[in-house]
Amino acid sequence: MEEETKPFSMYISWNNNEEGWPFPILPGKVTIKREGSGKEYRIIGTGPIQTIEKPKLAEISFESFFPGNSYPFINPKHFQTDGKPDAHRYVYYINKWMHSGYPVRFSYIGSNINDDKTKIWLPMTIESFERWEQGGSPGDIFYSLKLKEYVFFAPARARPVQQPDGTTKLVKEQAQAWDPRVPQATYTLKPGDTLLKVARLQLGDSGRWREIQQLNNITDSELKRLQPGRVLQMPARRT
Repeated sequence: MEEETKPFSMYISWNNNEEGWPFPILPGKVTIKREGSGKEYRIIGTGPIQTIEKPKLAEISFESFFPGNSYPFINPKHFQTDGKPDAHRYVYYINKWMHSGYPVRFSYIGSNINDDKTKIWLPMTIESFERWEQGGSPGDIFYSLKLKEYVFFAPARARPVQQPDGTTKLVKEQAQAWDPRVPQATYTLKPGDTLLKVARLQLGDSGRWREIQQLNNITDSELKRLQPGRVLQMPARRT
């Protein structure tokens, strides 16, 4: 599925957007939580002091429902079976991604789609997925979803290097991403570049320009005014 770009939209995807969909019903409230991780110490003669550390991983939680009935406010891009909304398809994908061992990508676009400050685009793990049905709404599946920010990492490696004085020193090698599904390649836009041209030259397939757009959260209105010097994340080449 292609990501729909419009004000107040929420989108979740998996495996470099191989699978994904916009949430059909936006929640009434989205809680975004990020705590500090500073520690408190006591110093004789001074008293308590607080250290400043890097913040903890972000947490996002919200509640809504997946429609099993036709409503006028449903996102037009929703799963259907026999012409009716299919709430169970959303449940299927969330459970599948939760058990895959890989993170999902969550994006939120606020009222100003051209302002990157209002956007959220994070790799996240599905920490909790609770669902239930309610009387009076047969077919609809209500849910509570909790996501936690994921940071890609790799174990550090070191190799022995002999020094001029005959001693051996361990030299840290550059870490490589352990997750092959996460593209590491980037491309810096040049004057006159378009996503169609970049896809053709860098990926060998001009038809994949939409993947670059989605991967970098580029809105349709930005396509004709791409700034030279902007660094784009590139999807993996296909063999």
